[in-house]
Amino acid sequence: MIKRKQLVVLILVAGALGIAAWFVVSRSTTSWQSNTGQTGKKVVDFPINDVAAISIKQPDKEVNLEKKGDKWVVAERANYPANFETISTFIRQVWELKPGQEVKVGPSQLGRLELLKSGKGAEAGTLVEFKDAQGKRLAAFRFGKKYMRESNQSFVQGRSFPAGRYVMPEDNSHHVTLVAQAFQQIDNKPERWLDPAFIKIEKPVSVACAGIDPAMSWKLEKEHASTDWKLTDLKPGEQLDQTKARQLGSAAGNVSSFTDVLAPDASAGVTGLDKPVVFTIMNEDGFTYVLKVGKKNDESYPITVAVSAELPAARTPGKDEKPEDKTKLDNEFQTKRQRLEKKLTKEKAFEGRPFLVSKYTIEQLEKKRADLLAPKPTPTPSLGPSATPRRTRS
Repeated sequence: MIKRKQLVVLILVAGALGIAAWFVVSRSTTSWQSNTGQTGKKVVDFPINDVAAISIKQPDKEVNLEKKGDKWVVAERANYPANFETISTFIRQVWELKPGQEVKVGPSQLGRLELLKSGKGAEAGTLVEFKDAQGKRLAAFRFGKKYMRESNQSFVQGRSFPAGRYVMPEDNSHHVTLVAQAFQQIDNKPERWLDPAFIKIEKPVSVACAGIDPAMSWKLEKEHASTDWKLTDLKPGEQLDQTKARQLGSAAGNVSSFTDVLAPDASAGVTGLDKPVVFTIMNEDGFTYVLKVGKKNDESYPITVAVSAELPAARTPGKDEKPEDKTKLDNEFQTKRQRLEKKLTKEKAFEGRPFLVSKYTIEQLEKKRADLLAPKPTPTPSLGPSATPRRTRS
């Protein structure tokens, strides 16, 4: 049974702990204010369906996204199509943005949160403006410093990751809030907002290379996508290395993405596209891709694309084909033809301007003819008369 003196001590300890806890919470709320009771409140409300332009300004770069008709484009890339999914997700995230914690700071403290106006160096924020079709500002924010949190995963222990960001509406209220999203997409360069769709070379059956250097001229062919490659004009004593040929065929199919785009009127003399290496690639479906490659630009090569296709208008029936099989196969043929026609229309849209493709992708294709040949066997040296061992007398 607890004695009265011990009970008094326990009550005093509990009271002291309660006072300490109240003191910690009280100190925390002097610099941070929770948004209890603000359920449903947004950081800033604006007519989301009226957004027709987004401006993202940082001290060292700027991105302008504009809606032209029913498509979004990137102004800094000569109005190349933008990634609609990325833009629509970003607009909705900002529109739905709710304050996590209010931060009471004065104008003199904005620098430490990287919320100063543009042109203020490392302490400047990123100004994001949403405008309508007439250029009227619908909403504007300054995005500042990211809130970092240390990972609790054992395999990345000690590392931190962005878990939020300081945001302030551009209304001179200095109303700063810490939100639960890092919005890392606004830190991207213009090329990161581009629509990533590009050509897709499937099942190549012919790959030819032609350049100013005769050593770069060669052609590989195969009957079907599943058969071995053959090198045309194979000379006596030469043998194609099938492993290298398969690697090159795979490399042709890897030209499916780009790192950036250049203006349609980019100088061919500067890009090297006036004296290109030309790859002509045909696939099993009748598509022909002509890729012209210029000279290396940092970690990429400029290329242009031309696409054509010869699609059969009708299917040739097989021998002894049953009527029920003919109907099924005809339907499959027409479905495939429609898919290929859509693919052709989509890929022809990439004609007319240079793209930058990673150097790794292009250098897997740019092989000399000699690089495709199997090494010649080293002849076994024969023993000449001088090499005959001498017999010794006993």
